[in-house]
Amino acid sequence: MSIDTKKFLLQVDPMGGIRFHRDQKGHIKATFKLRNKSDYRQAFKVKCSRNDLFKIRPPMGLLDYKQEAVIEVDFKPKDGELPSEERHFFGIYHIPAPEGCTAEGAWSEHYGVAQGECRVKVQFDILKDMYETK
Repeated sequence: MSIDTKKFLLQVDPMGGIRFHRDQKGHIKATFKLRNKSDYRQAFKVKCSRNDLFKIRPPMGLLDYKQEAVIEVDFKPKDGELPSEERHFFGIYHIPAPEGCTAEGAWSEHYGVAQGECRVKVQFDILKDMYETK
C-alpha cells in the first residue's frame, strides 16, 4: 500500500492489502475498515481498478472524528480466470466535509485533488488454490 502519512488522514485496516475469501454461500468477498484520524469530519470515496470485477459497498461516506466504516467488496471473476494482482488496486480518497452535508454533496462541491489519497493492493493468494484445482 502506498500512503503519504502526512496527507492521508484515514487509517486503513488491514494495512497489508485487501485479501479475498470465499464465504459460506460461495461468494468471493473482502472487507476492510476506514477510520478517521483527523480532528474534523471527512468524506471518503473508494474506487477500484475495474468496475466489472469489483463491487464496493459503500463506495462513499462520511466519517466523524475517530469514527470508522466497514467497506465490503465483492469479486466477480470473468471467464473463470484469476486476474493478475499487479493490475488491480483500490483507491481511497478523502476530503474535509462540512457539517450538515452528505457524502455526495461534499464530493460534488469539491474541486481539485483530494486532500488525501492512497492505493491498496488486491491480494488473491487465498483464491489461487480454487483456480489451480480446475
